[in-house]
Amino acid sequence: MISSFQLANHVVGIMIDRDITDDYLEKIHEIILARIDEFGKINFFCEVLKGNHIPFKLLMEELKFKYDNSQQIDKVAVVTDQSLLRSVMSVTDLFLHSEIKTYKLSQRLDAITWVSQINPDNL
Repeated sequence: MISSFQLANHVVGIMIDRDITDDYLEKIHEIILARIDEFGKINFFCEVLKGNHIPFKLLMEELKFKYDNSQQIDKVAVVTDQSLLRSVMSVTDLFLHSEIKTYKLSQRLDAITWVSQINPDNL
């Protein structure tokens, strides 16, 4: 079961609490797409808990998903202590419509505060 939560109507949160597989990633995408269908434009919070692995192939699939849906995903907050994942997500901010910020696990509250704010351009 995927740990997901709603911070506000426009914010969907996911806790990655195990290694990512094709099926797990597909379920995460289903949650995000359902929220997009419901609200049109959303913000996305993703926390990768310590010790969980995201294979490179699936990371590339995730980036493609974000690219394909970047017009509907306004902000993405990625919280992880994995420096490689933070670096990859920061670089993707250059070619996606979505604004992406990465945070260490110790900065979780900053990430929640930032991702919960509605972009004034969307009002």
